[in-house]
Amino acid sequence: MPIDVIAILSPKPGKADRVEELLKDVSVSVKANEPGTLKYQINRETKGDAPSIVMIETYKDQAALQAHGSSDYFKKMGLVFQKEDLLAGPMKLLFTKETGGFVSKI
Repeated sequence: MPIDVIAILSPKPGKADRVEELLKDVSVSVKANEPGTLKYQINRETKGDAPSIVMIETYKDQAALQAHGSSDYFKKMGLVFQKEDLLAGPMKLLFTKETGGFVSKI
């Protein structure tokens, strides 16, 4: 059964562009190296000087989620977040399941 995750990152003021850049860089590696990662979407709040970044992710199974979290590029990104002091607090992770609605009318 797929695992849906929402990750909410809170960049410090003026740091959202850098956080977004790092996530985009990692997304290239995720797409190329993680066949079990079915969705890895980066969303950015549209207001404020410290907009939240919301990741919407879907993994094929627990093994795919573990592979993502233990990848070298994901760990390296976390170290850069710390070294450059980019986040106002820890990333918030929400593990969700679909309960209704729709994804697209297309």
